[in-house]
Amino acid sequence: MGDAPEQIANQTLAHMTLEQRVGQVYMLGFDGTVLDDSNRALIEGLHLGGVTLFARNIENAHQLADLNHDLQSVADPVPLFISVDQEGGLVVRVTEGATLFPGNMAVGASGDSALARRISEASARELLAMGVNMDLGPVLDVNTNPLNPVIGVRSFGSRVDLVTKFGIEALAGTQESGVSAVAKHFPGHGDTAVDSHHDLPVVPHAMTRLESLELQPFQAAIRAGVDGIMTAHVYMPAIEPRPDLPATLSSNVLMDLLRQRLGYSGLILTDALDMAAITKGRDVAAASVDAFEAGADMLLIAGITSDDRQHLGDGPPALLAAVRSGRISEARLDASVLRILSTKARRGVLPGAVAAPSAPDVSVLHSPDHQALAQEVARRAVTLHRDRAGLLPLRTTARTLVMEDTGALAEAIGRFAPLATELAGADVVVLGTYDLAQSKVQQQMADDLAASGKPVVAVSLRGPYDAAVATRIGTWLTVYGNRPVHLQAAAEALFGKLIPAGRVP
Repeated sequence: MGDAPEQIANQTLAHMTLEQRVGQVYMLGFDGTVLDDSNRALIEGLHLGGVTLFARNIENAHQLADLNHDLQSVADPVPLFISVDQEGGLVVRVTEGATLFPGNMAVGASGDSALARRISEASARELLAMGVNMDLGPVLDVNTNPLNPVIGVRSFGSRVDLVTKFGIEALAGTQESGVSAVAKHFPGHGDTAVDSHHDLPVVPHAMTRLESLELQPFQAAIRAGVDGIMTAHVYMPAIEPRPDLPATLSSNVLMDLLRQRLGYSGLILTDALDMAAITKGRDVAAASVDAFEAGADMLLIAGITSDDRQHLGDGPPALLAAVRSGRISEARLDASVLRILSTKARRGVLPGAVAAPSAPDVSVLHSPDHQALAQEVARRAVTLHRDRAGLLPLRTTARTLVMEDTGALAEAIGRFAPLATELAGADVVVLGTYDLAQSKVQQQMADDLAASGKPVVAVSLRGPYDAAVATRIGTWLTVYGNRPVHLQAAAEALFGKLIPAGRVP
């Protein structure tokens, strides 16, 4: 054990230039799957504190490990936070060579919070093997709006007690494995009907409601010592009096509420500052200065579109100018840099505070143990909403017509029963749905099938909300995802190889 993280941070800060301190608060996306001259100039030239990875940067797990090694080789003056959204389920960035774990709502449906910890531990070990030291999760939003277009199955569920319990297990598993966890999206994105990638959602609830629901999981995460909390691009008039000011840019949210009232002393990270909820009326460079002034420590700019990626480097010069002009004091800048450096030291990213991390264990990547864990969770999540006509289990001799866009469900079912190619020749129809509650086309298809006279079984391949909409279909399962483990579990449940035991969380 070395010096305390705070001591290491102070010693490091004392030798940093103003430009290096400014760069340390930026976490940028970039183009490409290798360290080329452009990326080197971005990381080394701007003295970045972190990078964030997207599908455009990742071919497979081993390529990512090589890329991250190269990125760290040009970090200046200290190693980078290398972050990724590896939530499991719907939102994962590494899909080749790493285990595809079920998402949060599948874990919530299992009813077993120990699985949240086990999955987070396993996922963190795989991330470390690929050179990733920060996971932008867990999602602590309580998904109380079934029509939420951006959270949904990314949440553990609609009950605040469940989200809190499972979220704390998840962040503990991540951080105890050596990866920084970032709880999101503060102060709560679960009751929204607008996607903040496209517009600014409004959460109109009174403070009493926010305190009893939206804020509860984050308060628990603070008590549990979460490394980072990510802001939400939502407007909450109960907290922020200025009309349509996103939480990310609100000192009332970040300083008065999160820092002072809730007592949070860790890292505040922004969600991507090039999302439309932020960039309406301001460019990304101005938004980054505004967010920093409001109280954020790390400013995340993703480079969502190709045009956005032409402006990735605009932020640090703008913040540097704000410091030089006196708009932002050096003391304020240093406070954020110290939090960043202390967190890096605590996780072994900045050497000296903890034992040097061991060499990455690449044997964990997509290991049989991790694959088995993913399949276990998928099986335990399967939820039977109803089976009014007693259709389940299906007969393995039944000619089964599978209606689902990708064909992947048909492949899984075809291992158990012969497949029909048209409705007239089918003994039973299996309908795979994706957010049917938000799709008039899928709703009409469900009604047409229910009226066809054929036995119909519906399988929601995303959230549990479809069954309440298509009420004419009498047999309905939810499996909370369309990854191979979910499709396997769905087929097993349809043909009686497992008894559905999941509950809508």
